[in-house]
Amino acid sequence: MKRIVLLLVSLFVVFLSTGCGPTDAEKRAQRVVQAKDDALKLRQHLAHAKSGADAETVRQQMIKVLNDASLTVESIHFTDAELQDYVKAASAAEKPAPPPPKKAKAVRHTKAKRKG
Repeated sequence: MKRIVLLLVSLFVVFLSTGCGPTDAEKRAQRVVQAKDDALKLRQHLAHAKSGADAETVRQQMIKVLNDASLTVESIHFTDAELQDYVKAASAAEKPAPPPPKKAKAVRHTKAKRKG
């Protein structure tokens, strides 16, 4: 009798434990939401990147995060071209500006000596 009760209790516990926790669809939805949040944070870092190399690294991280969740860049309402524009802007910002042109010195014209 004890064995039967113990067996029934064990089966009841097993059924309860399998019913607890998120389903596969819920887990997938959580991964998608987390990936989108991470990608948007990385996009903010991309917008403030100081160099082209840093910007490219952040862009690649963002694409990896999205790919791992089977998402595309468009899922965060951006296109790959827009992300490339951030990289180009960071590359342009790191190049030093050309020096300002030097002012020409005033040429002083003197009167020529007359031979006479």
